[in-house]
Amino acid sequence: MKFGTKSTGLGDTLLLTSVCKYFPNKFVIQLDEKQARFKSLFFGLANVEICKKEDIFELKEIGDDHYATRKLRNFFGEMADGLDNRPLVLYADMDSEKWAFEFLKDKPNPLIFVPTCSKQWSKIRDIPDDIVNELIDAFKKTNRSIIVCQSSSNYKNIGGIDLIDLDLKKYISLLRRVGFYIGANTGDEHLATALGCKTVVYQPKDGNGFFSREWNYKHLNSEYFIWE
Repeated sequence: MKFGTKSTGLGDTLLLTSVCKYFPNKFVIQLDEKQARFKSLFFGLANVEICKKEDIFELKEIGDDHYATRKLRNFFGEMADGLDNRPLVLYADMDSEKWAFEFLKDKPNPLIFVPTCSKQWSKIRDIPDDIVNELIDAFKKTNRSIIVCQSSSNYKNIGGIDLIDLDLKKYISLLRRVGFYIGANTGDEHLATALGCKTVVYQPKDGNGFFSREWNYKHLNSEYFIWE
């Protein structure tokens, strides 16, 4: 069976691994050329086929609640409501692991901080500046090494150790090694979740195109705070 997503976002693509993990190496995931960099997300979980966007078959979204659960219902029906719907990423390569090890050598007590999301959702999901400043001050008081990961398309200079447009394979190794993500409800958070990180997420209240039930995970590793 082949399926994929016509969205080019990291989060939407990652949620397909929530299905693949229950059927390892049984599916072919379709990615268009703009998503080709996401191929590594399906390592050990599914084969990948690069194709034209119009040829991608998307699973139905059945019911309500979390997007991953909606897709899982295609295979498990109502039983999907009781399944772990978190994504899973297994990929690792030696060069990226070595890079992450060397990068963190002189950075004690590190955390990954992601204050922004994609440009498309920035007005809704970017963490407000006053909260960002409060968090930065709190991190400094506890002597954290603040590693700020952002895209150049929606960059904010907030202090900390900047990593801009980090290669995905390196980002996977870095998140897995650090194990602690604080930031916006965005694709980076879903990647951190897929790698088993503790995530502390700051997000808007429901409305304006954002509904927490569609994105939040009901798991002890996932903690959410809402700003007004």
